[in-house]
Amino acid sequence: MRQEKLQKYNLLIACPRNRERAAMSEIRYFIGDLLEDSELKVSQTPVSGLLACNTSLDPFRVITSLREFAVENPYQFRFAIRFTPLHECVDSELEEIVKAAERLLPKIGNKESFRVSVRRRHTQLENMEVVIAVASVIPRKVNLDAPDKTVLVEIVGDWTGLSVLDEKNDILSIMTMRDDMY
Repeated sequence: MRQEKLQKYNLLIACPRNRERAAMSEIRYFIGDLLEDSELKVSQTPVSGLLACNTSLDPFRVITSLREFAVENPYQFRFAIRFTPLHECVDSELEEIVKAAERLLPKIGNKESFRVSVRRRHTQLENMEVVIAVASVIPRKVNLDAPDKTVLVEIVGDWTGLSVLDEKNDILSIMTMRDDMY
């Protein structure tokens, strides 16, 4: 039963609490209509203000396209305000999270540094236990202040999304973008 429940998501989208329906409409417009993803699936999560999506498009290219659109039209984004791509989606069990991190290792170059960032919601897993377990399978230099890559672990209740990111370029934050414009 657990496997049937687990969805495969590749985008997490933050919105104001209790504005999930409005954000879902925006997402369907931006990704479904503008980027022409007819297979887009948008779901509410158990966390208020957090939506999960499965796009048939490359989620990193979706971020790039949405950033280009947002530069010209920043106030079109009223509810969907932070887009984070995901490489892997697994059950929220430490062993599964570590296996997913191992699969993502090739995304961190041999000479690149990394850090592990954990965002956890509705889970008994502790931040440091996840950080230590994930970092232990990545034989690269750790740099907490200015890493080349960030291994992002997003725990959302029963499922967890993982990504290896360049945080400045791979995450789209509309609020930060607006702040930078003015």
